[in-house]
Order: sequence, then structure tokens, then C-alpha cells
Amino acid sequence: MDENDRQSEISEIEPLSPSEQQCDDTKPDDHQNPGSKSEENLRNRRRHISSSNGANASENGDGNPSMEVKNEGTSPNVFMFWACFVGIVSLITLMFLLTSSFAGPENEKAEFLSMPPDLRSHYFKGKMVKVQIGAEEKQSIQVFVRQEGPRDAETVLLVHGFGASSFSFREVISILASKGIHAVALDLPGFGFSDKSNLQTDRRWGGLIGRVKDVYLDIKEKGLFWGFDQLVETGEMPYVQYEPRVTKSYQALQYAAQELSQSLEQVIDSLSLGPVHLVVHDTGFETGAIWVASNPSLVRSITLIDAAPHNPSVPSWFLKVPGVGELVTHFPLLQLGLLRMCCSKSMDRSVAEAHGILLRTKNGRRASVEIGNRANASFDLKAWADADSVKEVPMQILWGNDWSKDWKREGDHIAKVLPRAVFVSHSGGRWPQMLKKFYCRIELILYEGF
Repeated sequence: MDENDRQSEISEIEPLSPSEQQCDDTKPDDHQNPGSKSEENLRNRRRHISSSNGANASENGDGNPSMEVKNEGTSPNVFMFWACFVGIVSLITLMFLLTSSFAGPENEKAEFLSMPPDLRSHYFKGKMVKVQIGAEEKQSIQVFVRQEGPRDAETVLLVHGFGASSFSFREVISILASKGIHAVALDLPGFGFSDKSNLQTDRRWGGLIGRVKDVYLDIKEKGLFWGFDQLVETGEMPYVQYEPRVTKSYQALQYAAQELSQSLEQVIDSLSLGPVHLVVHDTGFETGAIWVASNPSLVRSITLIDAAPHNPSVPSWFLKVPGVGELVTHFPLLQLGLLRMCCSKSMDRSVAEAHGILLRTKNGRRASVEIGNRANASFDLKAWADADSVKEVPMQILWGNDWSKDWKREGDHIAKVLPRAVFVSHSGGRWPQMLKKFYCRIELILYEGF
């Protein structure tokens, strides 16, 4: 027997248990059991090989137990794995709560009761006006309107810009009304208290998932064994032909300035407001400009308050980023910091909180994003100003030159494009506020003209 065969034979011998070893110690001597010596030699060699392998397996190069090294190397890895896993799951859960819970079905009554008193008071002083918007398929939309002052007096119509609402003009409305002026402010569709979503009907097959869902709904409605029962009763298998499923869901409004101007026109017609002194703020300029171009006979004058067609005071990027918009609109301090940085340094916290509530309720954030994305970047301000229907309309510009150098340059550009407009600077930021110059200019227009 060569060395390799003997080694394989040794490796095939099972190790002895402690009881076997005890029995082995009690065995008689070699001269009493012939052949026991060779077995013992073989067993000793096996023990020697096993002990050598155990020593090699239990020691590393430094003489330290390898098991301890393994534990020392793997414990931190396991800890880091679970720490990362818990962190990722927590982050996903937070994002889900922000994007799903905040955007899910709302308790309108609880949401309304949580509004600041000023915002609730503003709502109770207004009313809803139904309008029909759309070129081919008309959609019924409720538009919020607040008006104060004598109905037979001169009418001043206030139109807000992106991210704002009629609530931005609440103090303006009261002060103008106290001076005997009929002041009217509305929430454009997608903003404020106006509708921000509409009911959409969609007929679709739904693919494989939709087909499986159809089968599930049939089982849920008729029972698990309804097909078998039909077979027993009639002797035929039931045949179900699935038609395209009609789904209904509320989707955020997706209107451009053209559709918004339609709502403005219908509100003026419904309330018999014309002719009006039109006051537009921020990106509401484009909506008002389209309406003016189509209805010059209903316009007495135009006042632009820090109005630029494509430069909103409230940045739209934070509403577009998933999670960021929800955080800003749900936390008043974040909303306040954003508005003070971009709109007005004297913004009150209650005002910021109110605007955050209006943005986040009833798909407000999504509607704002959709409407902002559909702003007409090709709107030609100079072509509009040179149109025959606009040339004869008195116009003034109130501009916050002290806000920033860039904003001052924007005002200079607007004044250059509209050379016939009276340009008046102020220091109130880019948000509709109680500007003394604004009220003085409105009274000057109403009673003395330009």
C-alpha cells in the first residue's frame, strides 16, 4: 500500500467520540489482542494528522486564533449593513409619507378649520363663480371671487401671479372699498380657493395588470366558485368578455394663460364688472394681457405691479422637486424663509402659512407646477404693446427698484418696451402690499386720469 492510499484510508476513518476514546483506553494489551497494535498505530497517526490540521486552522500568521480575527473583521461589516439598511428604509418611508400621505385624500373640514383666522375670514367674504374653460371640450370650473365696495362705483379688478392668490390683495380690497371704490379680486383656476383639479374619465384596457384586476373584482363580487357553480347549474362554462374599463380620477388642472384668460373674461361677464381698471401682479400679466387684447372696450386702465410675464416672484423649481415642495408648503418656517428671500423681507409668518396651505390643498402644488410649465415663453411683450387695441389704453407701472439690481434691470426693460406707461418705483419688494404709492396712483387714475 503506497503513501497516497494510506492517506486516503486514514482520512476515511471517522473521528472517535469521547465514549469511544474511553473504551479504547480500557482495551487489553497488544499481546492479549493480536493485531491491536497496528490498529492503534493507525489511530495514533490519524490523531496526529487531525491535531496538526486543527492547529493550522485555529492559528493565523501571528499566532492568534483565526476565529477571533474573523469575528473582529465581520462584526463592523454586519453593523454597517444593518445601519445602512435601516437608514434607507427610514428615508424611503419619509419620502412616501411626504409624497403620498400629503398628496392623498384630504379631510376638507379639518383642513379648513386648521387655516389661520385671516384666511377663513377671506373665504367667507367671497363666493364661487362657475365658468366653462376649454376650446373644444368645455370643463366646468369653480372660481373664487371676493368683492367689496359700492357696485355702482369705479371697479378695480386685481389679478394675482404665480404662487399667489386673491388673499394677497385682502388688505388692498378693504382699503379701496373704504375709499368708495368697487374692488374685486379673484383666484385664477389652479390657485387659492378656486378649483385645482377636475374629474377625468379614461377608457382603457389596463394591460395584463388591468386584466388580472378585472378577474379579481369579479371574484370579489361573485365569489371564488361562481364559475364552478355556473357549470353545475347550466352545464356550460361562463364566458366573460372584458370591455375597456372606465376609470375616473381627479387630475391637477393643466391650463395655459389662454385658458386662464377665458376664466377672467367669464367672471367679468357673470358679475357685470366691465369696464374695469385692471391691476395685474407678477406673471398674471400674461393672463391679463390676453384678455385686454380681446376686450379693449372693457378696460379703463392697466396697472402693472412688479409684473413680468416669465419671471415669477415665487420660484417654481421648489414645487417641481419631489419631496421639497411638500416640505416647504407643510412647514411655515420654510415657507416664510422662501417668501422673505424671494418676495418680501417684511412677510409675516401667518401670511406665509396661509399661502402654504393654499398651495398644498386640493392638488394646489401640482396644479401650480402644471400651469407654470405651460406659460407661454414666446409671449411678445412689445408686439402686445404695439397692438392697436392696446395703444390707447392708459397704463402705469409700479416697480420695486430697491429689491435687487437684476430686478431693477428688468424694470428698466419693461419701461423701455412700454414707453407710454407711467413708471413709478417703490420699496415694497415683489409682493402685493399696502403701498402708499399704489393707493395714491389708483385714486389719481380714478379721479384725475393719467
